[in-house]
Amino acid sequence: MIISLTPAQEAVAVEAGRARQLSAEAKRSRPAFPEAWPGQLLDNHINAACAEAAVAVALGLEPSLGVDVYAVPDLDGTRIEVRWARSPRFCKVTPRDIAQQRIVVGTCGARPRIEILGWLEAGDAPARGRRATSPPPCWFVDDLGWERWERLTPEIYRVESGLGFSSN
Repeated sequence: MIISLTPAQEAVAVEAGRARQLSAEAKRSRPAFPEAWPGQLLDNHINAACAEAAVAVALGLEPSLGVDVYAVPDLDGTRIEVRWARSPRFCKVTPRDIAQQRIVVGTCGARPRIEILGWLEAGDAPARGRRATSPPPCWFVDDLGWERWERLTPEIYRVESGLGFSSN
């Protein structure tokens, strides 16, 4: 499924991505994977925010687009962690996703057109993905590992309020 963000949706997501990059720079955060070219990390943050917005649009939800919100789901009121990658073969699932029982939604593509690859229960990643050959520990999921998008229902991804999840 491909979602094309409107110019207004894209503008909001681009600003969120920029804010994330500025925050990372201010904290002197080290990226999990080094920058391959100047500006790649900023571009990654922007595309990831656009992917979160696209998944929200596809589900009929409001995008959260928080900054510095690593321990909470990407979409308020859900268990969803959106992962964006340049290639559909490199959407990752981390041990933290598994520990927090996330639903991981894989996405790729360049803004404003984001392709939703599918979803999976994070705990299924070791059986459905390939383990990274170098740190950080994670599993990469490709086309055959994802559940079909149509099978993701609110009963699967929604959380009840008061379950310990704070909002973005």
